[in-house]
Amino acid sequence: MAKKATSFLMQQKIAVGVVVLVVILLIGYFSTLVVKDLPILGNFIEGEHYTLLEKPRRIRGEEIEVMEFFSYGCIHCYNFDPDLKDWVEDNIDRVRFVRMPALSSDYWRILGRNYYTMDKLGIVDEYHLPFFREFHEVKRNFASLNRLSDYFDGKGTTAKVYRQVFNSPEISRKLAIADEMARRFQVTSVPTIIIHGKYMIRPTRSVGIARMLDVMDFLVDKELDERVKASER
Repeated sequence: MAKKATSFLMQQKIAVGVVVLVVILLIGYFSTLVVKDLPILGNFIEGEHYTLLEKPRRIRGEEIEVMEFFSYGCIHCYNFDPDLKDWVEDNIDRVRFVRMPALSSDYWRILGRNYYTMDKLGIVDEYHLPFFREFHEVKRNFASLNRLSDYFDGKGTTAKVYRQVFNSPEISRKLAIADEMARRFQVTSVPTIIIHGKYMIRPTRSVGIARMLDVMDFLVDKELDERVKASER
């Protein structure tokens, strides 16, 4: 009986050992899969964290162009804007920042025309964020030219001048370009960032609003590294 008990205990120990070994191997295997799925040391994955555009836009100049598609009507754009502003200031020596209003509804088209009007009048830097705040915090209605011109009267312009610029052919041409750019890059949501006409970054399950800045850093560095390598060939 004692021999049978000892043999049974040995079999149990061997079985437990085998189970433990299998568990360890499975943990190691799944850990490897998780590591493969995560960015390592700031390396981001094409198709998951950003998109390589099928038809890149040729851009001349030494600076890296960073283009943001946005709308004053987008709460995510409003939340993103302060961090984006800081990022642009930190990278001003190597990037050229361009805003491009999204025009996906009649109201957003009015807001986009307002952006270009502010830009033409030279007041966009001063009133870009305050206008954002008026829209999302004060909940002010800007759905008409009269409401907009009344708001900007005395803010670096007059209501009359604002209306003239707002309705000018130059602003209409800029809106047409914004429409064409959105179609070319297939922008379907905002905020969307285009890095040097080649890479698209937008909020996804893998990339939240805050993480977009990390991907932007990665892609600007990538573009600059590729330029260095090209010059060494």
